[in-house]
Amino acid sequence: MKRLIPLALAIPLAACGQNGGGQAQAPKQETPASQEAPAAKAEHGHFDTQFAGTPAPAIALETSAEGKTETLADIRAANPGKPVLVNLWATWCAPCLKELPTLDRLAADTKGKLVVVPLSQDMEGWRKVSGEFTAAKYPNLATRVESGMQFGFELKAKGLPLTILYDADGKEVWRYAGDRDWSTAESRAKIGV
Repeated sequence: MKRLIPLALAIPLAACGQNGGGQAQAPKQETPASQEAPAAKAEHGHFDTQFAGTPAPAIALETSAEGKTETLADIRAANPGKPVLVNLWATWCAPCLKELPTLDRLAADTKGKLVVVPLSQDMEGWRKVSGEFTAAKYPNLATRVESGMQFGFELKAKGLPLTILYDADGKEVWRYAGDRDWSTAESRAKIGV
């Protein structure tokens, strides 16, 4: 458990800032422009396929404050043949909160074709999430909570928000770091719905 504490602190520190484009960013480090790698600038705000084909983590996600859990495999089994869009977010993350309404619209527009799964990474769990994520605010979404942040760790998440599309077999198709309007025609085309 002691090994998890530094990791749990690292994600909030590396996550969730805004750099003009509303994208997630890690803390700034001074690097001379001549030494910057072109790929380093492209980490956020684009569709990344480097993990394509990787299976979804088999980690229990809390579905309620009462401690009920399910995995992404359970969600897929309840929705056979449908892709699953997982969005890692937190209540302290302004870009995350900015994009949640667009995920709600996407879920409403794609009912029966796509499963949208917001996954809170708040360390305080449901105690913190319950006040921010309500059915009145997001009538088309049901969040899950994974306060141990093992899901993000297994994904090698470098910040929040992070959105991952899994195919119907539970394999990653792509991921997108940073906030995005998921209700646009461009986003829907990228998802395939």
